[in-house]
Amino acid sequence: MSQHTRLANIVAHRGASADAPENTLGALQLAATQGARCVEIDVSISADGVPYVHHDHKLERCTNGHGLLCEHTAEQLDTLKASKNLTGFEQEPLPRLSAVIALLKKYELGLNLEIKPYQNLEQRTVDAICEELDGSWPDSLPLVISSFSHLSLEMMRAKHPSAARAPLVGAVPDDWHELMLRYDAQNLHCADKELTSEKAAAVVDAGFGLYCYTVNDIERARTLFQWGVHGVFTDHPGQMLQNL
Repeated sequence: MSQHTRLANIVAHRGASADAPENTLGALQLAATQGARCVEIDVSISADGVPYVHHDHKLERCTNGHGLLCEHTAEQLDTLKASKNLTGFEQEPLPRLSAVIALLKKYELGLNLEIKPYQNLEQRTVDAICEELDGSWPDSLPLVISSFSHLSLEMMRAKHPSAARAPLVGAVPDDWHELMLRYDAQNLHCADKELTSEKAAAVVDAGFGLYCYTVNDIERARTLFQWGVHGVFTDHPGQMLQNL
């Protein structure tokens, strides 16, 4: 039996991202205000190896920048705004991982950190994240490292073996148990819409943590919890917490 690492049953997906610009300090602070106990963020690195919290490889959708994040230096990225033109968030910076960690410690929020490496930057991205986490992330708060880049999880296992790992998948594959053993993973994170009750039961009965993204419908969340799912990632943490 694996010992899975518990995140909260409601995890704020990129912060309270339905009400604030995703992956910003404002969104994470709002999630805490709404009662969230855990958040999920995405991390990539700058051209000079500084980890930033940002989902896309390109800057256009979430910031006033242009081009690939990994082709800009930290000095350049620090000048960007990540407001998405939302009122009240006009001055949101593109946050460094270091600033996010400081905020999460202040509010005592658990963390699911998704590694989002650009192609061929897996090792540099993992190294930069580990350097930021080492000595700064408190043992008292939950920490799970997830990624669709299973190569990154393998590198994280070698570099930071004490951090819990979670492969990210769409549908739970038929060889899911082999996948979990390969990466010595504690949790499996899958797409809500592609999960079946049979697969959910199999994963949970084997002792692994099972978390679903991205669940914004309260009735669907109730169904998933009835299936034994341990938690959901949601853009509406406050609403979910009030109704579940």
